[in-house]
Amino acid sequence: MLPIALVLAPIVLIVVPPLTDLVEPRQIERFALRQGLVLTPSNGDRVLTYLRVTRRWRALGLGFGLLALLAGFTAESMTISPFLPFLPFLPFLGWFTGVLVAEARLARARPAGRAGLGLRLVPRGVTLLWALSAVTAGALACHGVARYLRFGADAAALPWTAVTAAAVAAVPVLLRGLRTRPLPDEPADRVAAEVAARSRSAHALATGGAVAALWCGFRSTAPDPPDAIRALFLLTSLVVPFVALAMGTHSWRPVPRPHRGRRWAAPATALAAVAAAVATGVALAWSVPAPPPPDAVAWTAPKGHEETSSRPIGHAALPKCGTRLTFRRCTAWELFSVDDGPDDPGDSVMALQAATFAGRRGPLPRPAPFALSGDGFHAVYLHSRTRRMVHHDLRTGARHDLTGPLTDAELPVPVLSHDGRLVTLTTARPGTGTTLLAGTGGGRGVRVPGIARVLGVGPRGFTAVTAPEGGRAELVTVDPAGAVRTRAPFDPEAVAGLFPDGRRLLILTRDGEAATVDPATGTTTRRVRIRAALTEDGHAPELLGWDARGRFLARLDLDDAGDDDLRLVDPATGKTSEAPGVGPVESHRFPVIGKVDPW
Repeated sequence: MLPIALVLAPIVLIVVPPLTDLVEPRQIERFALRQGLVLTPSNGDRVLTYLRVTRRWRALGLGFGLLALLAGFTAESMTISPFLPFLPFLPFLGWFTGVLVAEARLARARPAGRAGLGLRLVPRGVTLLWALSAVTAGALACHGVARYLRFGADAAALPWTAVTAAAVAAVPVLLRGLRTRPLPDEPADRVAAEVAARSRSAHALATGGAVAALWCGFRSTAPDPPDAIRALFLLTSLVVPFVALAMGTHSWRPVPRPHRGRRWAAPATALAAVAAAVATGVALAWSVPAPPPPDAVAWTAPKGHEETSSRPIGHAALPKCGTRLTFRRCTAWELFSVDDGPDDPGDSVMALQAATFAGRRGPLPRPAPFALSGDGFHAVYLHSRTRRMVHHDLRTGARHDLTGPLTDAELPVPVLSHDGRLVTLTTARPGTGTTLLAGTGGGRGVRVPGIARVLGVGPRGFTAVTAPEGGRAELVTVDPAGAVRTRAPFDPEAVAGLFPDGRRLLILTRDGEAATVDPATGTTTRRVRIRAALTEDGHAPELLGWDARGRFLARLDLDDAGDDDLRLVDPATGKTSEAPGVGPVESHRFPVIGKVDPW
């Protein structure tokens, strides 16, 4: 949307000023009614000039705020989230910037002063709203700065801290100018129009500044704030704008203000407010624990949703539910434990934290990344809320993050070792790819560039296919430190998978052969034919997993398989056997195989 916003920007600059200069008589009358001003032939031009200046800059600010929102608008942002009230922030911030610019230009046309006018330009409620909002926003901004200085985190929030500080500082300066600039030496009706204009400006500055300061203050906090701050933000976003709108548009006629004998009272109050904001922000920053690095974040599942299983998980899948437009709302990954026999079926648990589909909007057919280890006790998936890849120990329910937040274009393909101790996350792009090798128990991982597809992970590293260079791909073995140990020519389209011990590679061909290959050299050490009636010119067998006896589970394109095309194959002899109790149920789709344990 950025090109569209850039095209519309000069149009806004050209069109808005002439339109806002056309002030209708009813708008002048509404201004006079709101301020209790008696219009006369001599003060109407002053009101007209004031309305033209303020309308022009506020409209320009609103227009550019809408363009900024349009420039950052993408299809992924069209989601219903708890922060829905925050969507009008950029247009409002643009409008408030226009308020500040208009008041600055009006102030330049008058000489500065030091003595007060002795008038109360806004009600006490508006003053109280601004004071509370300014202190709260200042505390949130100080919290963001202290958090950054203490942890070195959330640097993206610092610009919002600067905007908050600018708003909190600019509003009092402009309000003071409205109260202290000398009134013109003119007839009483024109002086009354000047006072009415200043009163209306003070309303806009105080109420608009309260909303802008609070919203910028919340943006300067952590990206994932505590629940108390999140609840306060939602309440503020819903309530304060309406309160400010009601106060800012309420009819008010300036009244005399009693003279204060103590000139130090106002500076002392301001100093106390700043001290309270700083102390609150720093205390809030020191009250929360330090954010751990992405590869060391650990937590436990919510009470009542432990998502643990004493039995190994045989497979996971998504249920078939809803329609093409609504199935996202009724879908969650369901994990089925292995069966001990036809009379002792396994249980199932729900992975409620796992994202189901890669896209946040629209019925995309691609499921989100999800992988199970061969022993059935470990899962790696995309967390639906944090958008991080997560390792989940299914025996204890403990989780820890493997990556930072990811966009849909950055989602990797996870592959776990048979024992679940190592995991690879491969992000493939056209012509290149990168693999992160990490331990599921914690610690910092290593990145290996140039990987297109991981064929398996073993105790001594992983085996993968590189991205083709010059039309040729290679079979590589990589040690746990990320160093490439061996390279050998390889067909990148081959159906292959690593044995659980990580020492041998199995390659399946379309004509029904199973070849055992040394991954270090690429040489074939054994070749057998799968003993099954395969369909001529059918698909190559699909390798799904390994059982405890060293047989591999494959989906075969059989001549007469009915609804069951899963077979266990001995890689040494090619003998096949049925796999009772293995595989997904008919009411689910997108199966992911874990522990292969037939009856």
